[in-house]
Amino acid sequence: MSRNDIEKMSAKERITLMEEIWASFDRDNLEYPVPIWHEQVLKERANSKRDKFIPFEKAKEQLHEALNAYRNS
Repeated sequence: MSRNDIEKMSAKERITLMEEIWASFDRDNLEYPVPIWHEQVLKERANSKRDKFIPFEKAKEQLHEALNAYRNS
């Protein structure tokens, strides 16, 4: 699939594609080492009062709701 193919897709199709790609990592039990700098950023954010973490499923739900609101406006 080329970048051009992806750009022709609707937002819903691209989100579905991203979900399938992420799910494929889980199905394939792929392990990708987390870079040290990424761990440091996450630790800093976890200790920050500024950033608020929510579960992935909740974040996904909020993104779907925002996308639906955008489509309906």
